[in-house]
Amino acid sequence: MNCELTLLMVAGLAIAAPIGQAARVYYTDQPTGAPGSVVSLAPDGSDQQLVITVAGTPDLRGIAWHRASGRVFVLDNGPAKRIFSIRPDGTGLEGVVGLGASVLNADLEIDEVSGKLYWADANPGSSGNGFVLRANLDGSGVEPVVTTPPGTAAAPYFLFLDPPDGFIYWGVTSSGNGPSSFRRATFTGALDPDFIITTPTRTRDLAVDPATRAVYWCDRQSGTLFKRAVAGGVYEVVLSGLNAPHGLALDAEAGKLYWADTGGRGSGPFSTSARRIARCNLDGTEFENLSMPAAQSEPWDLALDLSSPSYEEWRMRFFSVTSPQAEPAGDADGDGAPNLLEYALATHPRRGSDVPLLTIDGAALRFTRRLDAKLSYCVEVSTDLAAWHFNGDDTALVWTTEEPPSPLGSGLESARVLAGPALSSVSPLFFRVRIAAEL
Repeated sequence: MNCELTLLMVAGLAIAAPIGQAARVYYTDQPTGAPGSVVSLAPDGSDQQLVITVAGTPDLRGIAWHRASGRVFVLDNGPAKRIFSIRPDGTGLEGVVGLGASVLNADLEIDEVSGKLYWADANPGSSGNGFVLRANLDGSGVEPVVTTPPGTAAAPYFLFLDPPDGFIYWGVTSSGNGPSSFRRATFTGALDPDFIITTPTRTRDLAVDPATRAVYWCDRQSGTLFKRAVAGGVYEVVLSGLNAPHGLALDAEAGKLYWADTGGRGSGPFSTSARRIARCNLDGTEFENLSMPAAQSEPWDLALDLSSPSYEEWRMRFFSVTSPQAEPAGDADGDGAPNLLEYALATHPRRGSDVPLLTIDGAALRFTRRLDAKLSYCVEVSTDLAAWHFNGDDTALVWTTEEPPSPLGSGLESARVLAGPALSSVSPLFFRVRIAAEL
């Protein structure tokens, strides 16, 4: 069977996605000794909104986004000692789990696949053990997962979960401004004695790129973002000259690093991301301040909702505010595919080596498509490149059949489409995909 694959796009009407179903950045803003807040904004820094303010003197630290429930989870290490969840608009506050009398609870993360909440209990006393704990999302089933030796040398502070590779990573609490380290353990709690990253000053958050297996981290006191291979090797400076970077989040698909800079280092500098949420490309280029801080803002941690139900949400993730050719018909990387097609087939619009493709898989057509997006994908077939047919046309014939799609994660799936009964034993056969978008 001969197959020729062609592409066609059709644009339609734009419909804005509501908050909670669109790409957002959520962060905790906790000024010292003052009410704390959860704030959200779009990935390009627009549409900043106050989500909720917690009265009194809370200590809002870790924050996590749970895609399946559409809720934001927040850790309060203040007098309340609790983890709570809210809707993206700040309503529906629910207590999840109490943290007891533990000394220092810090970061929290969510494993979407298992539906488990993880958080760090550093217990920084010289004789106390540190812990990584977990629970169900309703707060039940609390259990310790990782127990570290007494003291601050290995006690967990900021967390990163890597379920595909089977590890929990953390930055240690450290004591003072000297070198400290990042460690890891398996999800069964076994410490990995062979893994350690020693950073020049105070460790804060970290994240692992699943594609390149590079680990990125915040060095608080030097105001630097670093990276190196998970397996080891040379440290590289991604970006320096920051104030006090703490929380870190990775949009691996878009190739962007986001961080929360508390601005808490009195010696400065204050000219870059101090008291702000900021982002840059994975190579440190296109640095952008995103949030507009209040006078005493101290952003501590952040979480990303990478939902991209429309081209506009996706564009804000991949393009900086000043990027040229960011419109749907533009071709920012010059690979011959317009940005809208890169969006529909989940390729990077600014990397010429990442070209949208349809592939032949045996006698079938295979392509990547987005879930929950304002897009429609219609596979059409022809025997002569003149007359094209599709299921649901006026012939009432079954032109194609589709196998159950394969999930790819991050709102993507792989579709495999074969010729249907109307084309049994026909050759040659040509496929094309018509992609319609609401723009």
